[in-house]
Amino acid sequence: MTIRSSAHARTAAQRKQSSAGRSRGAVLIVGLVMLAVMTLLVVSMIKTSVVELKIGGASQIAQQNQTNAEVMINTFIDGNNGRFASNYLALPTASGGPVAPTGAPSSSYNTTSTVYSVAPTNTHLGQADLNVRQIQCSGQRQVGIGVGAIQFVFFDVRSTATGTLGGSATVHQGIRSVVPAGSC
Repeated sequence: MTIRSSAHARTAAQRKQSSAGRSRGAVLIVGLVMLAVMTLLVVSMIKTSVVELKIGGASQIAQQNQTNAEVMINTFIDGNNGRFASNYLALPTASGGPVAPTGAPSSSYNTTSTVYSVAPTNTHLGQADLNVRQIQCSGQRQVGIGVGAIQFVFFDVRSTATGTLGGSATVHQGIRSVVPAGSC
């Protein structure tokens, strides 16, 4: 019986070895499948983060262009505070005409289109131009005063900013200024 039991023991040991080898192979296959799935998830997350970075960058550039256009308009309004009058856009600066924003390379008045223009001026990360047009000069009814006692002149100030990294933004600002009666 010793021969038989030793043969039986060897057969059981071989079965145990082959089943352990098979389970080790199964663990290897399951591990590789999990690694492939995790790799796909990481690649997907990287693609998503790249898209989010592009969106964030475009948003930042658009906001910078908007700010540059607003700064150009505010600089023009601050420099001309108290100077807005009927037909003042056609006057030279020394005679009470518009004052171009600081740093503007040139400015001009087009008599055909009645638009005062400032050439593109360097701003933070881009350039901005400015166009001003007188829309209307008229009296308005005021309670207790009547029509024409107070007159107003209306202007449209438009600035377009273009960034060095791309994109552009246009901002319009309306101005209403009181002018002496009979100015219109």
